[in-house]
Amino acid sequence: MAKKKKKSSPETGPAAEADVHASLSNKCMIRPDSIKGSDDSGKFYSNYDELCDAQRVHKDRWYEANRQWWVAGGYGGETDEEAMIGDTLGAEDGVEGLAFLDKMMAQNDSGKQVARAVDAGAGVGRITKLVLLKRYDSVRLVEADPHWSTRSRVYLGRKRSARCTFTCARLEDLSEDDVAGWDGPVDLIWLQWTLQYLTDADAIKTLQTLARGLVLGTGRLVVKENRPYGKARSDRFQMETPACSGRYDITRTDAQHRLMFHRAGLKVNMSEEGVETNTYAV
Repeated sequence: MAKKKKKSSPETGPAAEADVHASLSNKCMIRPDSIKGSDDSGKFYSNYDELCDAQRVHKDRWYEANRQWWVAGGYGGETDEEAMIGDTLGAEDGVEGLAFLDKMMAQNDSGKQVARAVDAGAGVGRITKLVLLKRYDSVRLVEADPHWSTRSRVYLGRKRSARCTFTCARLEDLSEDDVAGWDGPVDLIWLQWTLQYLTDADAIKTLQTLARGLVLGTGRLVVKENRPYGKARSDRFQMETPACSGRYDITRTDAQHRLMFHRAGLKVNMSEEGVETNTYAV
């Protein structure tokens, strides 16, 4: 499940307008029993509870496999960016992310200067460099792997690093007190290609915790993740497991993401469908 980017197809027109109004509803119209999919061993999960049960049973082993996978270099390649995303399209993804951010900021204009952002699941700091530091005064990078957290200072360089704070922590282990200790609420938290390595239960917990660190009213949390595309059914998740693929990684459907946002108490304010990704502002 390499991290593809390519061009986005923004949701526009009546369909998008209906989607926005639906997302602002207090009710979630997505039924958990409609969430179905398969893993790389061929096992089919016929409902959401079945998936979550499997994630709960195997979580510790899957997370340990992922830890070892990142220690071994992640996706490999010749550059830090390739190790993070599995291809050479990092610059293109940065342009796409910056365009989404500018559109979101224009819709969210409150007359207040935006100053502070968090790159959650930052890896080597790719999004910090290509997107966040272009619009925000300072960025806190939160990354679980000690090597990549340290390496990000080299990747960013001295001048960019001087505008950053570096925190080595697992997102799912963060508490409200941890987030409160980030010197007050922030204007933006960016989560990209990170929730796919978490179980749904941990992803929901992470969303809830991070959202409490946002500036009330104007703060936004951006989530960008892969989606099923090509010959894959758009309404079926795809899950890779350590036994077959060396790591745990789940490509969720749009409906599954929206169900998680609802369970985390969040509402989608803006969304955009890319060739292989979905991006949400909540």
